[in-house]
Amino acid sequence: MSDLVQSPRRTEEQARREELAAFLRARRESLQPEDLGIPRRGRRRVKGLRRHEVADTAAVSVTWYTWLEQGRDIHTTPQVIEALARALRLDDNGHRYLRRLAGVAPRSLDRGRPEVGESLVALVDSLLPHPAQLMRPVTDLVTWNRAYSRLFVDPSTLDEKHRNGLWIQVMCPELRERLVDWETETESAISRFRIEAAKYPGDGRFAQVIDGLNESSDFFRRTWRRHEVQGFTGHLERIEHPDVGAIRARVVQLRPLDHPDLLVMIHMLEDQRSRDRMAALLAG
Repeated sequence: MSDLVQSPRRTEEQARREELAAFLRARRESLQPEDLGIPRRGRRRVKGLRRHEVADTAAVSVTWYTWLEQGRDIHTTPQVIEALARALRLDDNGHRYLRRLAGVAPRSLDRGRPEVGESLVALVDSLLPHPAQLMRPVTDLVTWNRAYSRLFVDPSTLDEKHRNGLWIQVMCPELRERLVDWETETESAISRFRIEAAKYPGDGRFAQVIDGLNESSDFFRRTWRRHEVQGFTGHLERIEHPDVGAIRARVVQLRPLDHPDLLVMIHMLEDQRSRDRMAALLAG
């Protein structure tokens, strides 16, 4: 059984610090001096790296690093965690895990945008006839399928800075006209965006989207000032398309395990009539 769940008396914070300490020790012991470019001199009695070797490479004091490995309650910063991740040769998954255990915010999306493989693009395309889009946490669109562009808005016709899910929903008149429950759905989208923005404090792209919508939309400005937060829940979406009429879709979200900083949103056609009308729209 994991140490995280063995003792109900331990606080969640204590459990997190102990798991962080165990992770750091395990990672340090899995590396060799050569991994950090440190010459090996004589016989070593320790397994893996010495603590001072990690501390020196990360440019932190050995005392501070030792306390961190002992699970003590000490202050950490994103910059120090970045340095430790480099010193311990962590990949992206290990880096994210370290930051989560250390209680620091995820890396800014401007500094580390995930690469999108062909498999994710193919996945979105394969979801036809169901509209689907792939987004980053800031709702910038990475890719979308033809059903999405036919039912809602074709992002390729927009300036690149406006290929953003929230901007499209707030600012594009086509969405306002086609989404039957536009006001309710857009308020929910803004509330979800606030939660995501809090995960990336100081991120330039989030600030850019917020500032742009505050300047351009009275509706966004009023809603944003209410400071409402709401997580995503699957819901029924009603669309009134000018060419084919009413379409109903169940909206669901998926996060790829190998790209947790990306989000697949699928608008699953709810009934046969909706599927028939979507087919007609795609054929047109």
